[in-house]
Amino acid sequence: MIAAIAVFAMVLAAGAALAGGSPGADGASAVITGDTSLVKTSGSLEYQIMFFESEEFDTLDVTFSAVLRNSAGIQSGTVYPSSGTLSNGVEASLTVTVPAIAGKYTLTVTFSEKIDGGAATTTERTQAVTVVEPVVLTAVLANNSDVDFTDFAVYFHVDGKLVEGSKTLASAVSGGKTTVTYDWVTESLSNGRHTFQVVAGEENIGDYKDVISGGGGEFFVGHSDYGLVNILMAIFLIVLAVALVYVYRKPVKNYGKPKARR
Repeated sequence: MIAAIAVFAMVLAAGAALAGGSPGADGASAVITGDTSLVKTSGSLEYQIMFFESEEFDTLDVTFSAVLRNSAGIQSGTVYPSSGTLSNGVEASLTVTVPAIAGKYTLTVTFSEKIDGGAATTTERTQAVTVVEPVVLTAVLANNSDVDFTDFAVYFHVDGKLVEGSKTLASAVSGGKTTVTYDWVTESLSNGRHTFQVVAGEENIGDYKDVISGGGGEFFVGHSDYGLVNILMAIFLIVLAVALVYVYRKPVKNYGKPKARR
């Protein structure tokens, strides 16, 4: 039994290192784990927290509190549950709902333990969370077959590369059209023009695999060339308008008196 506890403690310590944590004092380990730290605005993330005390004890009381803060240290978004109790070595789930404002945030979980009714000791763990505006990809697809489709699998490709996790199910009647949309959460795009296409999935059935056609377009990260031209044109028109107003309202100097009438 003692050997099993020692092995479990080693596993938790390794998990803490992977999650950005480290073993606490007196044999305590606290960790935050989760699939990702990148999320779209107003989206949510799931994390797991765990606390493990490897020292011998008769009674152990463990509580936690959790909060999400922005880069200025101000509480933002929500964490559910924001506090509670934990059993030793047992995971608990947290749902983090982020604000509608893109930026860098930090999830902070504070663990507090009391061994055998003694004084409370605390351990703090943090997890960085990046919130981004999603790239909204929208395409119109046409059903060129003589059958109606439901749950037809399509995937989005950007700049010729598959967007992982972009599988979208489309439905369209024979000869009809449908619109598919995918919110792409990414930080890897460079500024400038990008293209995208919608491609039928290989899992679609037999001869009907490629009956969906159309679907594609372009989008810009930063600004488009036309957008820059429009901005420069607007600035030019404003400057021209100010100049015309100045010239029109400028008083004309009187360089001489008119000749007196005879």
